[in-house]
Amino acid sequence: KSHFSATDYDARSGETAIYKFAGEGKEFAQAVDEEFGNYDFLMYANIDYYHPDVVEETLYWGRWITQELGLDGMRMDAVKHIDENFMENFVRSVRESVDRSFFVVGEYWRGDPDRLREYLSDVNYHMTLFDVPLHFNLFEASHRGRDYDLREIFKDALVSFNPMNVVTFVDNHDSQHRQSLESFIEEWFKEIAYAFILLRKDGYPCLFYGDYYGIGGEVPKAPLKERLDPLLLARKYLAYGEQVDQFDDAHIVGWQRLGDEEHADSGLVAVISNTDDGSLYFSFGESQAGSVWIDITLHHHHEIILSDQGGADFPVSGGQVSVWVKKVAAEKIPEVM
Repeated sequence: KSHFSATDYDARSGETAIYKFAGEGKEFAQAVDEEFGNYDFLMYANIDYYHPDVVEETLYWGRWITQELGLDGMRMDAVKHIDENFMENFVRSVRESVDRSFFVVGEYWRGDPDRLREYLSDVNYHMTLFDVPLHFNLFEASHRGRDYDLREIFKDALVSFNPMNVVTFVDNHDSQHRQSLESFIEEWFKEIAYAFILLRKDGYPCLFYGDYYGIGGEVPKAPLKERLDPLLLARKYLAYGEQVDQFDDAHIVGWQRLGDEEHADSGLVAVISNTDDGSLYFSFGESQAGSVWIDITLHHHHEIILSDQGGADFPVSGGQVSVWVKKVAAEKIPEVM
């Protein structure tokens, strides 16, 4: 038991409880989440990251597995239960052992953005965190429907504070139905939610396998591949350049990406509604006058021709997202045409 600090089962008595091991240096880690006073212990046998043997072996294993498998990054689970100082040392140790960039994201399941920002500072920004507050905003928006103010979708989201150290996501294996952290986003809102994370400039978006390929089991979900592919293609080929937001209305919001010279004909307009049909006016300037635009989501099948000033009203149907792109750009994407 020298390499552990606690367990949750006494085999002799058959009783289940939190049993903290006694002995010199046997303390729960202090640099952990403060929920329940101290959230070092989560379940089963709690690894003691104060013990020098544990530290040495885990740092060695991190370097070894990275080299052995040629890893480019890691997802660290349940970091709120692991000593922050150890986590920083672990990431430093792995990064120093490779000659390439190494991406690390931590799962810290807490909706409080202040605590998440504090954690990033405590580990000296050596890792990113999943944007749990944004997930809960998307969850609330999907369940409240027209009663939700879309202008609040990024309120308290981690991406609004630390855009370079955050991984945005819609759902994951823990938030799906009948899981410990169930908070599954309603299907009507999924495409909208993914537009919010895929087509904007901030954050590193993460696509949930279960959304893309479907979920089996007792609460099955159909795959959303056909609905998500246009958004993924738009991100890959067209979501570049300056971002201009229009978040002035509670129920119809949108933004444009102006494109850049490195990606020919890039740029797009995303318009989202959680109530009725509507539109937003965007302008790309006189240089784009007469250009033809189409909705890559195929929610609208007509073409839009920009005015002499390079602007137009870009429509959206109620409860949907439309992503308008140059027709000439879409025709260059084999997967679209």
